[in-house]
Amino acid sequence: MRSLPFVLFLTLAPSLALAQAAVNPDLLADWQRNRTTVLGVRTFAGQFDHIVSTNLDVAAVALRGLKAAPALGDSAKYLHNKAALQKYAAATYDYFLSALQQATPTQLRRPVAIYGQPPQAASRLVQLSVEHSVWTLGQTVPYLRLNGVTPPEYKMPF
Repeated sequence: MRSLPFVLFLTLAPSLALAQAAVNPDLLADWQRNRTTVLGVRTFAGQFDHIVSTNLDVAAVALRGLKAAPALGDSAKYLHNKAALQKYAAATYDYFLSALQQATPTQLRRPVAIYGQPPQAASRLVQLSVEHSVWTLGQTVPYLRLNGVTPPEYKMPF
């Protein structure tokens, strides 16, 4: 009778091993990325850093064709000092706007791979960057309101 569990284990072990080997690697990677995101919740300053640093990456890599963005600030300072964060954010927007104004039609059409994504036209990455900025900024609105701060009005041309 004691051998029955052992026999069942030997019978099921190969199918259990096969089931574990059949896990889709993309699914596993998605869950690992999800875990990192959930455990790495950003601070309020971190949200703004995420917005402007992404814009900086897109400007440097997609528009200017660089391998990486230049260092325009020290995160050890600007993540803990509002004035330093504002200065860094202003510098990244100035860099982005300058890169966009100087971009040629050829540069805007050039396919660029960034953040592990398939190559896309630089102009598309610029559009996605502004969408990402608005989306991430929108995540801060409840935080502001819960702390008695009225968020800035979103000014649309219509």
